[in-house]
This record gives sequence, C-alpha cells and structure tokens, in this order.
Amino acid sequence: MTNNLLIVVIQVLAIILVILWGIIGISLIYRKKRTRERQNIEEVFAKLTSEYLYPIKKEDDDLIRIIRAFRKAGITPSHKKNVQFLIDLMIRAQRTILGENYTKLENLFKQIPPYGASAEKLKSKKWYRKARGIREAYEMNQGQYIQEILKHRNDKNIYVRREAQIAMVVFLGWDSLRFLPYLKKEMMLWQQIKVVEKLFDLHPVPNLEILRKSYNTQKPYAQKLIMRIIRRFGLDSEVDFIIQFLDHEDFELREVAIYCISSFVPDHERRKRLEEKFFSIENEQQQIQVIKYLERTSLEASLDFFKDVLSKGSDNLQLSAAEILWNHGFKKDIEHYYFGQYQTEPKDTQLQW
Repeated sequence: MTNNLLIVVIQVLAIILVILWGIIGISLIYRKKRTRERQNIEEVFAKLTSEYLYPIKKEDDDLIRIIRAFRKAGITPSHKKNVQFLIDLMIRAQRTILGENYTKLENLFKQIPPYGASAEKLKSKKWYRKARGIREAYEMNQGQYIQEILKHRNDKNIYVRREAQIAMVVFLGWDSLRFLPYLKKEMMLWQQIKVVEKLFDLHPVPNLEILRKSYNTQKPYAQKLIMRIIRRFGLDSEVDFIIQFLDHEDFELREVAIYCISSFVPDHERRKRLEEKFFSIENEQQQIQVIKYLERTSLEASLDFFKDVLSKGSDNLQLSAAEILWNHGFKKDIEHYYFGQYQTEPKDTQLQW
C-alpha cells in the first residue's frame, strides 16, 4: 500500500515536472519568436522613417508603400502587441528629432497605424492604461482626443490627472492656463515642473494676456505654477506678481517666491518693495535667503537696508548682515558698530556710511 502510494506521488511529480519543462520550453520559443518580430519591426521602422525624412527616390516618401510595409511586418489590428511596440518606437523617435524633420515625422505618424490604440486605452477602467493612452495621445500630437482627455483633468488618480494636465498644455498651449481656476486637485511639485517644461518646449512665445488673466486665482498650487512660469520664461515685466508672495503667510508660497525671484535683478523700485517686505517674512532662514539675494544683485543699492538689519534684526540676521558687509570692505564700520556696544559710556553705535 505504501509502495503504491509512493509510486503515485512520484508519477504526479514527474507529470508536474514535465508540464513545467514544457511551459519553460514554450516560453523560450515564444520569447525568441517575439524578439525576432520586434527586431524586424524596429528595422522596418528605422528604414522607412529614414527614407521618408531623407528620400533618395520619389517613391521613398510614398505613404501607401510605407503603410503596406508596416502591415507586412505584422502591424495589424489583430496584433495589438506589435501595434503597441510601434507606438513606443514612434514616441522615442519624436523625442530625438527636432526642427523641420520633427514636423515631417509628425505628419507621417498621423497617417500610419496605430489603429486607434490610444483611444481604446482612454476608455479603459484601469488607471495605468488610461494614463498611458493620454501620454501616447499628446506625445504623438493626436489632438482629436482633446475633448476626451479634458474629462480627466480632475481625475481621482494622480497619474491620470497629471497626464491629462500635460496634454492640455501640449494641445492648448497658453490657453490651458484658463483651466487653472477649475482644477479641483492639488498639483504636486513634479507635476508643475513637467507642465512648465512642456509649455516652454512646445510654446516658447509667452502670451502675457492669458497669463495675466490667471493672476486672479486664489489656489496656492496655481500661484506657484504661475511663478515658475514667470521664472522659466524670464518675464521680467511680471516679477511684481512674485514679489507680492514674499511675505505671504504660507511658508511654501514664500519659498517658491524666493526661489523664482532669484533669477531676476530687481530695479530700484522693486528693491525697495523687497526691503519693505523683508521684516514681514515670518521665517528667519527665508529672511537670510533674501539678504543673500540682495547682496548678490547689488550690495551698494541696499546699504541703508543692511544698516536697518543690523539695528533691528535678530542675532542671526545681524550676523549675516555683518558678515556680508565685512566681506565687501566695510570692516571699520562693522568694528565701530560692535565695539560701540561694549562701551561703558553711551555712544553713538550707528554705522557711518
């Protein structure tokens, strides 16, 4: 009885082992076949794309010939994995080509498959497929899907929402800022950076009329985004929008304002506004950042301001101001100021400029 049971167990294990080896064998055969298919598609894509961009013969830019060649390589609606691989190749190619060739490539991609694969993903209930579909749509400039994409700008999933907001920038450009007041979800830092960079890359000419209309928004994430746009585009005429947030009650808004304004050199009027707001900044480290910014842009224009910091500021602010003045050649004035504080008889310890 025991021997029979042992034989049965061995037979079952042997069958399982054979099945496992069969699965591994089939997997290896499939992977090898799949690798060959992908290599073939990649070679066909590279050949046809290069011939279209740099035609030697007249028929090299024939779209019908190109479409037939892709079908022959396995790019058909029934082979979804091949279609997806072609989409990935198209996106990679667009990221590496600029100028006139980018426009030609964009025109080519609009007329060859991928058989509405991105549209199918937009309708998916799975967030990662939906986000990928949106990304593919804007990477390949498929503007026909903009209405569907706009529905996801307030999606509960952060990745779907991010891709939809980036798509708005790609398709609508500066007009996408009109939607800022209507976004219901917070825009994270990495989302803001991505939006700003896409706007700068694809729409480098600023539309100040639309930008200024967005100044009325009261949402902190939108205010941060606007400040980053002003900095990235070097809009010196719009620096006043940044200055107003230097003494804001919100720490992060102040931090972004200090970071963004550091890219500009303030004129006399703006410098005075900065100095007026300085003592209203609630965080000492942020005050020190402003002090260093004023030093870097023009110390001489703010000598009276540093004098006020030495007499009114906290110990750390006084030390920062004194160090800056000392390093710029005002050693005797600093010595006079500090030595005067230890005199037994009252003396005038005001700096002599």
